[in-house]
Amino acid sequence: MHGFTALLKGLLRCAPCDCAMTPSHTTHKGGLRYRYYTCVHAQKNGWQNCPSKSIPAQPIEQLVVEQIQRLGSDPQVLENMLTQVRQQDDARVAEWEGERVGLERDLLRGQSEVHKLLAEVGSGATSGGAVTRLAELQARLAQIEQRLARLRGQMDALQQERLDQAAVTKALSGLLPAWETMTPGEKARVLRLLVERVDYDGQQGKAAITFQPLGLKTLAGEMLGRHNEEQSA
Repeated sequence: MHGFTALLKGLLRCAPCDCAMTPSHTTHKGGLRYRYYTCVHAQKNGWQNCPSKSIPAQPIEQLVVEQIQRLGSDPQVLENMLTQVRQQDDARVAEWEGERVGLERDLLRGQSEVHKLLAEVGSGATSGGAVTRLAELQARLAQIEQRLARLRGQMDALQQERLDQAAVTKALSGLLPAWETMTPGEKARVLRLLVERVDYDGQQGKAAITFQPLGLKTLAGEMLGRHNEEQSA
């Protein structure tokens, strides 16, 4: 079996055992292949130690696919994901802002020390150690300025990438028809963009999907690009 045909490989986990569920298959008479996912803990330690044991592949894969397809048609599901995207964006900005403030403080202190050392060098009342220190400081300040420039660029790029619901709804409206023409490998890639993990509880007979909101940005951009290409064709 080719790995890419197992859409949830690396994503599906057994919730009671807190471990991966790995894809497998058996081939029946006549060549009919039966695909399923098996709890790794159950494989290693015995079936009696796991309430999930295994699950047929097609139903659990279809459940996840349907949830992803709902992103393009269910405003509430999409709004929940966009809220998570905004929260993650805000957290990144806050982290960058904290680093920026610290770097600018270091920059001011370093510049003040550089001015003092330059005055000493200019007056001739200095030593070789001061000259060395001056060179080190100037190199350090150059590094700080480069990092500050990168941070500002990251912040600007993030602001430009901010997603609004109308734009994402437009982008994802093409996901359902596009899905039907995707190869298994393309489908698996979309799942890995949008899904962080799928937890299956065999005891409860329930599955919980944890989305990966930042992947929505990548997918929405790709879908918009595909839409624009179709419009211009």
